[in-house]
Amino acid sequence: MKGNTLLLAGVLLATGCIGSAVTYKDWHAKEVARLGAGSRIFQTEHGPLEYEVRGSGPALLIAHGSPGGYDLGAAFATLLAAPQSYTYICVSRPGYLRTPLSTGETPEEQADLYAELLNHLQIQNATIIAISGGGPAGIQFALRHPERCNGLVMISGVAQHYSEEEILQSFPPLKRLIRRFYAKLVTMDMIMYLALPFARIQPSGSATFELARTATLYSQRKVGYENDMRQFARITHYPLEQIQAPTFVVHGTSDDEVLFDNAELLASKVPNVRLMAISGGSHLSFYTHAKTVMPALRTFLTQMTSTTRATDTNDTTDGQMRQML
Repeated sequence: MKGNTLLLAGVLLATGCIGSAVTYKDWHAKEVARLGAGSRIFQTEHGPLEYEVRGSGPALLIAHGSPGGYDLGAAFATLLAAPQSYTYICVSRPGYLRTPLSTGETPEEQADLYAELLNHLQIQNATIIAISGGGPAGIQFALRHPERCNGLVMISGVAQHYSEEEILQSFPPLKRLIRRFYAKLVTMDMIMYLALPFARIQPSGSATFELARTATLYSQRKVGYENDMRQFARITHYPLEQIQAPTFVVHGTSDDEVLFDNAELLASKVPNVRLMAISGGSHLSFYTHAKTVMPALRTFLTQMTSTTRATDTNDTTDGQMRQML
């Protein structure tokens, strides 16, 4: 979640640099203006909901992670690299950016907001892509609005009780200390400002930079993040066996932020599921293994759009398939 290891090398190098306060202030003001200009506000029955729509074609709802915002959904769309094939609906979940927490605190309420937004956009059905902390809202959309959900994609997603503190306590002391220190660093906009140039020189530079930028302006994401942590800790049991939509799960086996057992639970309970387990992969496996993950995801999405509620069950048992990379 906060431990965005993609930026670690850049952060460590960048902290030795001396940034201009004037330049930083100018950058900060431009980032605030950019995010505000790049989205729209829909007045739902429960309050304002920030969103962006781009592209054309079958609809993909993107439930961003923790922290995040509509910009994380847009960055994921860039990484997917199919700009003309889909209508991407990128939403800031409550507490993030310009969506106030009062619009809907729980994953159930957030799922209903997605359905209300689809009504507003006059879109009947969508496949929902739930990234990391967007998992509970994605699951609830599939459960509460099965007639609207063509498919469910879980990317390193939370699917059960989740406590960041419990995971940290399972770490050795040194690793726990480093993780806490790093989590603090990535909430500091000056650090992120210094680190961003390093994102441009990473593989898939444009997508990397867009993903990295979603970690900036943490003060505008903090309320949503803290609410997510409260909500996820309260999860007891989701009736995953009731999910009707074809489901595609991508998860690294060495993910130490959202543990791999979330993916295994989905694979064991959801009736029509494919698990892509990235051997040794971290929380950012969808990025580090993008050359494998994104083509597989595009294939799954094509299946969702070519045949409504279709299920490819070749070489599967009870509609389940497991792939280890």
